[in-house]
Amino acid sequence: MSSCKSQGSASSCSTTMPAPPAAALERAAGADPIVVTDAVVEKVTQMLAEEGDSAMCLRVFVSGGGCSGLQYGFSIEDAPAENDVLVQRGVLSVVVDPMSLQYLAGAEIDFQDGLEGANFIIRNPNASSTCGCGNSFST
Repeated sequence: MSSCKSQGSASSCSTTMPAPPAAALERAAGADPIVVTDAVVEKVTQMLAEEGDSAMCLRVFVSGGGCSGLQYGFSIEDAPAENDVLVQRGVLSVVVDPMSLQYLAGAEIDFQDGLEGANFIIRNPNASSTCGCGNSFST
């Protein structure tokens, strides 16, 4: 919505945006900080079943290194750390530490199994560039 006022030779205009609907704010506030695809849930659940401990969780993290300066990492953990952010997808718990979450917020974690091999893929909207291998990035 715009409004303009003029007094003599001076004028001023302002634009205000309507507030988003309350339901949209609730969804955004309750949304998971990362997206974990069904393919990840299926693969990691299978891996945990092979380990014999379905209570373990998948850790997704960012560390220094790689071709572009930062690199993605994955590990299986017995339990989340006290300050981890937890994303629950069915029986799978995915944890991210607060430092890594700064780089991963809004990212999609996927798993692909094809002719080129099987690997986890991260589609990260925060990455300004990525290495050809897809395992490292810069912001």
